[in-house]
Formats: sequence, C-alpha cells, structure tokens
Amino acid sequence: MQDWKAAVDVLEAFRTDFPKNKLQLEATKQIAYAYRQSGELSHAAGEYERIASQSDDPAVRSEALLDAGDLYAQSNSRDRALDAYNRYVQEFPKPVETAIETRFKIAEMYKAANDETLYHKQLEEIVSADAAAGSERTGRTRTLAARSELVLAEQLYGDFVVVKLRQPFESSLQDKKQRMDATIAALGRLAEYGIDEMTAAATFYMAETYSNFSRSLLESERPGDLKPEDLEEFKNKLDEAAFPFEEKAIKVHEKNMELLHAGVFNSWTEKSLSRLTELMPGRYAKHELSSGFLASIDNYVYRPPVMQLDHQTPANATMTAGTPAAKGADGGGVKDANSQKATTTTGAPEQATQPATKVNSGGAKALAAWSGNYPKRNSGICLRSSLFLPD
Repeated sequence: MQDWKAAVDVLEAFRTDFPKNKLQLEATKQIAYAYRQSGELSHAAGEYERIASQSDDPAVRSEALLDAGDLYAQSNSRDRALDAYNRYVQEFPKPVETAIETRFKIAEMYKAANDETLYHKQLEEIVSADAAAGSERTGRTRTLAARSELVLAEQLYGDFVVVKLRQPFESSLQDKKQRMDATIAALGRLAEYGIDEMTAAATFYMAETYSNFSRSLLESERPGDLKPEDLEEFKNKLDEAAFPFEEKAIKVHEKNMELLHAGVFNSWTEKSLSRLTELMPGRYAKHELSSGFLASIDNYVYRPPVMQLDHQTPANATMTAGTPAAKGADGGGVKDANSQKATTTTGAPEQATQPATKVNSGGAKALAAWSGNYPKRNSGICLRSSLFLPD
C-alpha cells in the first residue's frame, strides 16, 4: 500500500523549494493524483484548478477544470463545483457535446438548490448551443436540448394554466390567449427534435392546453351587470366558443394513440390514453382496455407528416348550447367525437334560428369579437415531426 500522504509531503516540498523549476506543473499533477487516490477529493480538486491556471495547453486546462468540478461535486462542495464548471463552459464552448453535458450538470445543481432562475437560464443556454452546433450536433446534444426544452415548455404551460378568466373579461382573455400561443409555440419546438418521448410529451401538453382553454371559458367569471336573459346569452356564447377547443384536445390526444399503435409506449402516451377515457369513455372505457390496450386503437393508423388534421374551429362550427351535440347526451361534456360533432359549414357561419339578444356588456362584445377571429389564426393543425402543430 502506497503512502500517499508522504508522497504529497515530498512533492509539496519540491514545489516550495524550486518555484521556477520546469517540473512544477508535473509536481502539481502528481500531488492532485495522490490526493485523489487517498480520497481527499476536495484537496485534489484544488490542485486540478491550479493545473488549469498554470498550464498553457488548452487540452490540459480543459480536462483539469472538468476534473476539478467533478471532484468538488463528489465532495459536496457545490459552489466551488459550479465555479469550476462555469469557468469551463466560458473558456471552452467546444467540443459542443462536452460543453452541453457540463451545462446540464450546472443546470441540475441549480435545480437541486431550488434556484429556478439560474436553472432555466442554463436550460436556455443548452437549447441555444445545440441549435447553433451545426455539424457538431450529436444525438446526445439533441437529447439534452430536448429535455431542456421540455422543462421550459412545462414552465410556460404552468404559467398559462394559472390564469383565470376574470372581469374585466377583455384583459384576462387577452392574457390567457397570449400565454396559450406561447405554450403552443414552445411545444411545437419540442416536437421538432424528432425524439419519440419528447413528441409524445409535446402532444400531451398541447392537448391539455386546448382542454384547459375550453374549461377556462366555461368557468370564466360572468359580468355582474347583465340581466338574466343577457347572462344566459353570454353563457351560450361561452359554450359555443369552448366546445371546438375540447374537440381539438381530443384529436390531439388521439395523435398519441397513433404513436402508441406505432409502438411508442411511455408515460406520455399512457397519460393521453387516461385522459381519453375521461373525455370519451364510450370508446376508451377502462373495462375495454383490460383485454389489451391495442384493442381500443385498432382504428388508428400512423400518418405521414404531410397529412392534415380535419378539425373544428369556433369560427366555422355551428351549434346550439345545451343540446346533446354541445354537451354530450348526458349534458356533462364531450363523450364521443365521432358521434357528437358540431356541424360545420364551408361558407359563413349559419345564423341562429332565434334572434340573438343584444348584450351591452364589454365582456360579451369581447367574446363575440374574439370567437369569430382568434381561432382562424390558431386552429390550423398539421402533422410535423409526428405531431400536430399550429400553422
């Protein structure tokens, strides 16, 4: 058994007695090695930092900084590990894969420390570095970037979900709409990585975004200055605006069923299947799944990216709130998208059979104006990277 402490004493004496000797750097390497072998990881890390400062060789410096960061991390010296890793990514952005791996370590350390701001900043840096990698982009960099993009998209989704439609209706609706657009855009970027798990995750969250928007419309705060008949008219407009978004949520969740049929089974496709049992129990009832999950999706065929999704929008859907088509046969929500679809027209929306009540509420006016034009900008969905994305 070697006496590492004695070796360190000898080498440090040499380093002190001969400060200008050309073997100074080699002595420091040997001291770092001896500390590492003896289990004194923090001391070893300090010596590797010294090597990084003394050496003129970029390869030696970069390796020494990574060794220092790893050893500080193993010895639970988080701040010093972060210093070493951050120094590395600043000085050595290439090779790209190593830099991204190091940034991911930094991100995980900030996450463990509950520093969400710095955590997300590192994730953004990872996404940017991968996007700019060009020929140096690898499967590993793409995977780490996709995982980072998922976390960032989940943050946007969470910020979207917490927004409630309150009075004044115009401002809260605009805020909700903008957050919805940002969430859908982020999920679209996530799907473009072409990684099955990330595609399924993006599909699930996109469907839930549409579902939440539909539910938020139905649960929105009503204007306080409406007469009973006007309030009923306002509720009917909300029903008409919300229903197509629930249909869209179903259709997007069903895209994960296509992935499931193609052999992609993970927590995200499982979550979409679970949501479909709630939204369409007639087709996806749990008792039907007990004989095998593929039995309920035999009608789904994975379609190539060029195909379009036939969809509903509030702008071209005509329906009467309170009818089975609007609320399902039992009045509780959409039960079967095949048997209970809104009637669509190819021209202008049909006029209601009864004259609409004129509502003098700013919230009602905003809803009427929004429901006629917003979905036109956001309802186009087509298959890209195995996922339906907004046009």
